[in-house]
Amino acid sequence: MSVTVPRRPVHLRLGSRRRDDSSSGTGVAAPRNGGAHRVLILSADVGEGHAAAARALSEQLAASPQPTEVTIIDGLAAMGRPLQMVVEDGYRVQLKVAPWTYSFVYWTLDHVWPVRWVSRRLLYLVGSRRLARCVREHRPDVVVSTYPVITVVLGRLRRMGVVTCPTVATITDLTGLFFWAQPGIDTHLVCYDESVSAVERIAGRGSAQVVAPLISAEFLEPRCPAESRRALGLPEEGRMVVVSGGGWGVGDIEGAVRELCGVPEISSIVCLAGRNEELYEDLGNSFAHEDRVHVYGFTRRMPELLAAADVLVHSTGGVTCLEAKATRVPVVSYGLPVGHASLNTRAMADLRLLRLANDIDELRELVKASFPLERPEPGSSGALVTHTTATAEAVAGNGDRGSGTRPQATSADGDSATVAHAPEVGESAASVVLDPPRRVQVIPAWRVRTAAIMTQCVLLLVGATALMSTDDINALASMLLRVHPLTRVQTDRPDVGLVVRTSPETLLPLAGALAARGVRVSFADGVTPSPDVVGRLRALGDQLVPGVPESGALLRWVGTDSALEAQARALGLGSHFYFLPPARGLVLGQIFETRTAGDTPIAGALRLRASGPLPQRGVRAGDVFVVSAPGSAAGAAGVARIVSWLGSAGLSAEPLAALVSSRSISASNSGERASVAAAATSTASETANGNPFAGVDVNFSPSSTGASATGMTV
Repeated sequence: MSVTVPRRPVHLRLGSRRRDDSSSGTGVAAPRNGGAHRVLILSADVGEGHAAAARALSEQLAASPQPTEVTIIDGLAAMGRPLQMVVEDGYRVQLKVAPWTYSFVYWTLDHVWPVRWVSRRLLYLVGSRRLARCVREHRPDVVVSTYPVITVVLGRLRRMGVVTCPTVATITDLTGLFFWAQPGIDTHLVCYDESVSAVERIAGRGSAQVVAPLISAEFLEPRCPAESRRALGLPEEGRMVVVSGGGWGVGDIEGAVRELCGVPEISSIVCLAGRNEELYEDLGNSFAHEDRVHVYGFTRRMPELLAAADVLVHSTGGVTCLEAKATRVPVVSYGLPVGHASLNTRAMADLRLLRLANDIDELRELVKASFPLERPEPGSSGALVTHTTATAEAVAGNGDRGSGTRPQATSADGDSATVAHAPEVGESAASVVLDPPRRVQVIPAWRVRTAAIMTQCVLLLVGATALMSTDDINALASMLLRVHPLTRVQTDRPDVGLVVRTSPETLLPLAGALAARGVRVSFADGVTPSPDVVGRLRALGDQLVPGVPESGALLRWVGTDSALEAQARALGLGSHFYFLPPARGLVLGQIFETRTAGDTPIAGALRLRASGPLPQRGVRAGDVFVVSAPGSAAGAAGVARIVSWLGSAGLSAEPLAALVSSRSISASNSGERASVAAAATSTASETANGNPFAGVDVNFSPSSTGASATGMTV
């Protein structure tokens, strides 16, 4: 096995640049007469494809007849180290440790519009100021982005008028263009005809321009496969396969190499670990005794490798696939079924631009099926292949470009496959960059300010609504607003107040069932009662108190005070009264409304369910109990059980109005009625089955207590 030592990451070389102190603003006007056209290319060290596209564009610009000064910088680094760490390191860790997380994030960005919108705004918020400063410092005539995250921020700066020179973005993927294409980019350089409609749907009509592949001119030079193999020190006979994981060495590289070692006709396998030094060492150790395997780190000899190869097994797609097609090397995609790599390779497979191996079992068969019967000779028409569906002129063999037919790709085992027809060569990317259209309309300043103010108002409204609809800060709000819910009253009588929560449909049946047992209580159902209901309750000796209806709606607090006032008017109560809050408590908005109106919530010393267990704690005279009971015989029996339990402690259950209107009780400001405190009494032990205590009579409240039959006023 031969080993090539990996190189350290190569930083993008800065081109020459010239400043013109007379110009101002973020962008500059057209170059002066005789001056060089200044082009700023923003790339990123996220895989090798984006940097390769930047280098290829720089080469094309340098070869153009127009004097040009090209500067390539790391756009992510220009946007700030924190953002660079999150994007580059986060992406690297995701692919290495948990690839499924990248698929999830990518799917969310692609399908959930609010997440995509928030992501764009966050990127602009974090990176726009530094990126704008960088553009000002270089003062270009045109800015080009080769990485989607940079494109998002650059496009927004262009629409806001911060960047005034034309902007261009390169697109080397076929699908998933939600970040590649932006409305603020004047021109998108696409390498596939099929991408045009998707780009224009996002960025507007006329925003996409199909160009020749953004690859180095070295891939277009005629090369003899045998000479390339000799130059690389590889066997000239037999089949040669290149297995690549891209610049970062991602995907199942080792699994692919191990599987291909079982194909006897393959004489050499070159596996590319990219800048992944850990993978480079692992591959070197794993195949140390396999003479056919040659491990490379990051290499600049890709043109020679592809010229020598019969098949490329690649994990990611992108620029490497364009390079392979330019050298007419069949591509089999395998090893990284996550995120954009999965979508992009599947789309390319649908267009017959490559073969897709979904698992290791398919890999061997597809590689063997991709072996051409013979490679095109140097200088033949097949040695130079252009772009897009153009680059798939044939998986192998020479097609008749321009005949209008679909050439056949014949493999070593004799099968053939129809591939996409090659269109005419696209325009040079350099010519578009040097003469870009000014398509983007800058958003007027008044619209920006209006949108900012409206956004702030909406956020304020949403925040205030959420705050008013939450019960997470009720304790603090009650303390600040001095809300004192009614839990007990001070009395020298052995009475407790009993408030039963029920539904409007079950109110009268439950009241009748309890009256038959001699029990008199206060009821609350949360609706405005009719005169008939009030009269029938009065006849039974019961009372009705206002209550806040149970609701889980977000804006349930709106109109709470008016609903309570309507119930109070129907019950003949004054302006300040007791009311029963929902079982889940009041939200902040309801606390504000009821406190402003001066109404007092009934919290109760104990909250019970009629069918639930009896409490183990002691009870005192003056305590207020809130009981939830269904309108059934079981509900009536449960309330009677509670009354019996109170009777065993020497206490009588009364409607709330009877308790708060005792002669010995005077009003206080705390939500209670102040008098001599009643002595605490201990509760009897709860029976095992919850039935009334044997030998104890239920102590029913008298009907002539002097209490109001409908409610009570504070």
